[in-house]
Amino acid sequence: MPPHNVAALVHLVGFLTGAALYAMLFALVLRRSTSDDRLPLATAILGLLWNVSGLAVFGIRDFAGGDPPAFLVATAYSALGFLPAVVVHSVLRSQSEARYRRTAAIVIWASYTMSTIAETMMFWAASHGGAVPSALALQTLTWFYLALTIPLFLLTRRRTGSARAWSIVALAIFAVSALHLSHREGATESWYVQLVGHHASIPLIFAILYQDFRFALADLFLKRALALFALVAIASGLYVGIEVPLLSQHDFRSDPVAVGVSVILWVGLALLYPPLCRAATWIVDRVVLHRADYKSLRDDFDRRLATLEETQAVMNALVDVLRAPLAADEVRWMEGDHENGTMIPTTEPPHYVLVAGPLAGGRRLLSDDLAMLDSMALLAARRIDAIRLARERYQQSRLTTEAELRALRAQMNPHFLFNALNTIGFLIETSPARAQGTLMKLTALLRGVLRSPEAGTTLGDEIDLVSAYLEIERARFEERLLIEIDVPRELRGIRVPALMIQPLVENAIKHGIANCRSGGRVAIESRADGDNLAITVRNSGARVTDLDIARGRKRGVGLANLDARLRHQYGDAASLTLVATADETRAEIVLPIARRA
Repeated sequence: MPPHNVAALVHLVGFLTGAALYAMLFALVLRRSTSDDRLPLATAILGLLWNVSGLAVFGIRDFAGGDPPAFLVATAYSALGFLPAVVVHSVLRSQSEARYRRTAAIVIWASYTMSTIAETMMFWAASHGGAVPSALALQTLTWFYLALTIPLFLLTRRRTGSARAWSIVALAIFAVSALHLSHREGATESWYVQLVGHHASIPLIFAILYQDFRFALADLFLKRALALFALVAIASGLYVGIEVPLLSQHDFRSDPVAVGVSVILWVGLALLYPPLCRAATWIVDRVVLHRADYKSLRDDFDRRLATLEETQAVMNALVDVLRAPLAADEVRWMEGDHENGTMIPTTEPPHYVLVAGPLAGGRRLLSDDLAMLDSMALLAARRIDAIRLARERYQQSRLTTEAELRALRAQMNPHFLFNALNTIGFLIETSPARAQGTLMKLTALLRGVLRSPEAGTTLGDEIDLVSAYLEIERARFEERLLIEIDVPRELRGIRVPALMIQPLVENAIKHGIANCRSGGRVAIESRADGDNLAITVRNSGARVTDLDIARGRKRGVGLANLDARLRHQYGDAASLTLVATADETRAEIVLPIARRA
């Protein structure tokens, strides 16, 4: 490939790359949009102006074969001549020592003045038919910034990060010196002289980014720049290795082979860009930044959230998970709003906010860090909303159940009291002395009923209550009522619903003992069967049929009440069974053992 063609390729690739990089810087500055972005914005505009104008200049010269307009050349070189002044301003603008601020201001003013003088010389030569770019202007810039390195180094030597400032100044001097190397244009210049001379502005963009956007440089810019450089390198290699030999043997305008190969190369480059971006992202995240795998981090946190049932536990888990990846001195959560925190977007208050303290080494949150924080906060918010919704549903269900149980019990108490008062009324007529004793027992019984807790009582207390009730009934039936109670002492501490046995005993007396002239026996037994408690009430009075039992469960107040209470409290885990045989009627309650006292 002839040298002038290589130089043309270098210019094409170099100016396109520089224009893309400075355009990325311009977009980055506009996105951040703060008052401190004037210098980076000036850098982006000057770099764009140099690369776009330079591309036009060398496109006209190398591809069109003509002479570019002098003012276009002067504009391009003037833009590049101002870049060192902007970089010097960026280095010295944060001078913290009061005794050096005046000197720094003088140096900044001198830099802009010298670049303005060089620009004036460029346009003077262009307007008067002189050589453009002006050799005198380039030499003036080179020697001025070379002499400026000493005061710049002295002004920045005590500042933290002075080595970085020195490297930026060195890049600026290198760029201006490179301009001096190529101030005379000629076809005999080698391609590397062309590269150094005309494209030394590309390192400047990395210098200004490292000074003002060092974290964005590593995060967004470096990833895209690496992908772009890789794509440009591959495209250049394909052009030199395949396209140039192909075009030397085939006519692109008439040979379909050349057209087909070119189209395949273009399509292949387009398809190659996404994997290059992924590779650049992996290199920056894993090699440069040593960043954690955020996808695995989110998946692990999501699985951990499924085991948490408290909102505070969710926020504590979020803090624990984020402390290491953020490399923060402190990560905490708080209730309310915080202007510098990450809001946990729950649907309802109270809201929480995540606050991270200073990051290690002066690091800032990068775009992927912010995206990870947002996604983790969203996961935490969803779990908190789920916990709150479950609690709200449970509270509503509990209140509904308690209201229904209170209604059922209110229905139960008058029914029981009515039957008890009938018994006392009968005794008053037949035996006033016994009626007085029975009334005292009823008083004690009612005191026990009213004292029974809504949620339940113990089996022992329930048996004592039933015993008091049976004593009242025995005063009525005398020797016609036989009572047997067999409840082991170790079962008396088991929790059971209040007034659970009394309806069964009442039905046994009402439908069994009262309807039989000779009376009968009422037996109460309980036993533990694994994790269940079985309570059985038997009576040997009048015989009933299965149809009678069915009607009683459907229409009777006591049994229907008991069925509803068991269903509300235990669901399908409890059962009430009534069986009628020739000898007796048996009612059995089976329910899970809640706990022992």
